[in-house]
Amino acid sequence: MNINNLHQSFQEEFDIVGIIKTDRYFSEAKKINLKLPITKFPTMVVLGLSYPKRIKTSTKTELYASFYTFGTDYHQVLKNRIIKVMNKFSLAYELGVDNHPYDERLAALLAGIGFFGKNQLIINQKYGSYIFLGVVFIDLEITEEFTLPIIDNCGSCRICLDACPTKALNNNGYDFNKCISYYNQEKKVLSSDEIKANYCLFGCDICQLVCPKNLSIKPKLHPEFELSGKEGVNITDLFTYSEKEFKKKYQDMAYLWKDKTILMRNALTLLLRSKNFDYNDLVKRTIDKQSTPWYHETALKIIEELEQIKKESTLI
Repeated sequence: MNINNLHQSFQEEFDIVGIIKTDRYFSEAKKINLKLPITKFPTMVVLGLSYPKRIKTSTKTELYASFYTFGTDYHQVLKNRIIKVMNKFSLAYELGVDNHPYDERLAALLAGIGFFGKNQLIINQKYGSYIFLGVVFIDLEITEEFTLPIIDNCGSCRICLDACPTKALNNNGYDFNKCISYYNQEKKVLSSDEIKANYCLFGCDICQLVCPKNLSIKPKLHPEFELSGKEGVNITDLFTYSEKEFKKKYQDMAYLWKDKTILMRNALTLLLRSKNFDYNDLVKRTIDKQSTPWYHETALKIIEELEQIKKESTLI
């Protein structure tokens, strides 16, 4: 088949497309000691789909996750677009979007999707770091690669390093254990420092918001990422709905890829941050019913502080 036709078809569905030889990807992965499962497919397509920056502030009744979760779940969007393209061709393939064992950022770097920024994200000249990445391994031999030239870098800029509230980004690279976006998605007891630093229901946007490379980009809104009305999570829903009821109401949202208990724990940190004790009774009921140890311990710690805030407010 004609590789040019495949390349063109992907360009019709994605904003950025690169095609590289799988052997080169694994060769580079070996150099940096990445241990990855071997695939039998000789060609790797690397894809980027942009999303817009949209800021929404949490209120006394609704909480917001990172704006990359706005609109339809990007995992679903990218997979659907990949399948749409591959259905045109009689080729075996294997796709991956985010939750898979392959390093998408290495693939994106090799394909010229963008450069690797100090914020640990791939930064594209046109779309900045506001891009979702996906990869497709294809059973097709190619004689030439389709790569884009990378003509930019962070230089001496350290704005994201200085802005990172937990110093997860630093001169030595990246400490993922300190990253807000990492720990607020982990099923773990949050420390007092982690509770204090968390400001988002899910994820973190700080290193992207301050990045100069994101200031002059041309925003693009794909239909799937139009606001759905489910970007804000109702706090009462969060603490009263069952997992099944919650997923039914908020279906197709990217913040659902972890279970509701993660969102409940993170919501508690936001209630404490805003000194919002209106939901104390609901929270106490979840503590009584919820047996998950990491939620239980974090919730007990936070509800004690919220009860003290409530008590003090009655004395004013």
